[in-house]
Amino acid sequence: MIKIKYIILFVLITAGFTACDNDDFENKFDQLPDERIRSTIKEYKEILVGSEFGWKMTYYIDSKIEYVGYNVAVFGEDNTVSLTSKFIDDPVKSEYTIKAEADLELIFNTFNENLTALSYPSGDAPDGFGGDIEFNFVSVSEDQTEIILKGKVYEGTLILKKAERDISSFDEVDENIKRLGQQKTARYMNLAITSGLGASEENPVLIGLDLSSLAAAGDYNYNYKGEYYSGRKMLYFHHDGMGLSSPIQIDDSKIQDFSYNVDKKRYELVNSDLQGYIYSSKLPVFSIPGVFDEFMNHYSLKLKRSNGLVWDKYISMKKANPVIKSVVVVTDYKQRIPKFDEEGNPILDQSNLQDYDFGKHMGEGLLFSFEEHNQFYFYFVPLEFTKISGDRLKMKRVVGEFCTKDDEDPSVGNSIKNNSEFNEFVDYLCNDGGWFIRLIIEANQIDWDFISLDNPDDFFITRLY
Repeated sequence: MIKIKYIILFVLITAGFTACDNDDFENKFDQLPDERIRSTIKEYKEILVGSEFGWKMTYYIDSKIEYVGYNVAVFGEDNTVSLTSKFIDDPVKSEYTIKAEADLELIFNTFNENLTALSYPSGDAPDGFGGDIEFNFVSVSEDQTEIILKGKVYEGTLILKKAERDISSFDEVDENIKRLGQQKTARYMNLAITSGLGASEENPVLIGLDLSSLAAAGDYNYNYKGEYYSGRKMLYFHHDGMGLSSPIQIDDSKIQDFSYNVDKKRYELVNSDLQGYIYSSKLPVFSIPGVFDEFMNHYSLKLKRSNGLVWDKYISMKKANPVIKSVVVVTDYKQRIPKFDEEGNPILDQSNLQDYDFGKHMGEGLLFSFEEHNQFYFYFVPLEFTKISGDRLKMKRVVGEFCTKDDEDPSVGNSIKNNSEFNEFVDYLCNDGGWFIRLIIEANQIDWDFISLDNPDDFFITRLY
C-alpha cells in the first residue's frame, strides 16, 4: 500500500546551535510546495474520475452503533459525485472536493442523503449518527483499485473499490439477499470453519452465526478454548456478497466477508486467513453457560406458543379440559399461592404482596390456571428440573400435585388429574430426550424457547411475566 501521509522533513541549520533559542525557528510542519500539492490533488482526482464504472463505496461508521453504508459512487470531472444505493431508486448527486491541509482530504461539501445525512442531527440522534463529511486519504493500492480513507472527526473507515463491470443496477444485491433466505432451511444458521483455528473438513470449528437479511443483523455465539462469546453485528449486502459491520475476531483471525458459491449453493468466508461456509441446523451448535441457573432463579414463564407435537398435545389437552386457561412454568416458586389476572397470569394476593417469607414453597413445576365465577385457580404439577449441560435440561414429574379449588370442590382437580390428554401433555414435556433452552431478549421482552433435543421441530416459547 502506498502511504499518503506527507513526509515532513524539518532541517535545522544554524551556525551557532548552542546559542539559538527554539523560539527563533518557525516550524513548517505539514507544508509542501504549492506545485506539488496541485499535482497530488490532480493525481487523486484523476484516479477517482477515471473509473469507467465507478466505485463500490463501503462506509463503516465508527460510533456507538455499528452501521455500514454501501453505495456505488461515480466521481465527475465537474466535482460532482453520484451515489446510488439499494434504498434509493435514482442516483443522488452532490459536490466533492479534494484539498491538502495536514493531510490530503476528500470532502463531501454539499448534502447527499446517501452519505452526508449520517452526520446530521435527527430526532433519534441529536448529535447525528457518527458520520463524517471530511475524510483523510490513508492509502491507495499499487494498482489503484482500492482507496482507504478515514473520517476526520469520528474516524469511520471509507473504502472505495474500483468497479470492474457495470454495477449501476442493484438487482445483484437483491439476488444476494435472496440467496441467504434460500440457505436458511432450519431455525439456526452457523459458520463451519474448515481451515484455521485447528479445524479441518472432518473436524470443523462451529460458530453460531444467525444472519437475518430482514433485520440486517448477524448474531454470533460460539464456545472457544473454554470460553463463551456472543454479540451482534450489522449485516449488509453488496454486489459481491455480504459482510458484517465489523469483524468477529478469534485469536488473530477475522471473520467479516462472505461470497456466494453458485456451484455449492452456499455462502463461503472470504478475505480471511480462515476457510469456511454457512449452513443451517435445527439445533444450535454452541452451549451457553449459566442459562440453566438463570432459569432456576425464581421465574414464571407463560406458554406463549408452540409447534409440532407440543402444539398437538397442548391443543388436545385444552379441548379435553376447556376449564384450563393457560400454562405457566415456574421455578423455585416461594410465594403465597397466587391468584391469576384476567389473562391467566399468576399474581400475589394484594393483602400479602410482600409476604414472601411465609409464602407456600411450591418449588418447580407447571401451573394450569382456570377461572370460575371470576376467580382464578390453578392445578399445580411439581417437576424436577435436571441440567444436562449448560443450556439443556430434562423435566421429571414428581408426586405432590394439587388443585387450589379442592378445598371447595374437588371435582375440578380430579377431572384434570384423571384426564388422559392432560397427562399425555405433561408426560411429553417430561420426555427422556430433554430440551434446549434459548433465552431471547428483544425490546425489553424476555422470551425463553424450549426446543426438543430429540425432535427440534417440536418447541414451545414462553414469556417472562
